[in-house]
Amino acid sequence: MNSDYIVLLLYLDYTSILFILGFCGLIINRRNILLMLLSLEITFFASALNFIFFCTVFPIFSGLMYSLLILLIVIIDTVFGLSLVLFCYRSSKVSTLNTLTSLRG
Repeated sequence: MNSDYIVLLLYLDYTSILFILGFCGLIINRRNILLMLLSLEITFFASALNFIFFCTVFPIFSGLMYSLLILLIVIIDTVFGLSLVLFCYRSSKVSTLNTLTSLRG
């Protein structure tokens, strides 16, 4: 095996651990919105890192574009999520997921 492929396998191990940690964080933290957003960002960053690591081994630059698109989606998701958390905190002084269900009209 080439040394590039061994390094790629190490990188894939790292990103798969990050993805699993983020996914488990989404499943476990069903009440705290901030921890859910953080876990969601970890999963998105793990998938973006996969694209970047594949682009380092194979010279295909479309993976970099996909990773930039993923990072853009993460930024937009964070902005909307944090604004929603801020609105919930200002309206009821509690930032849990139950406040979102109580705000239904």
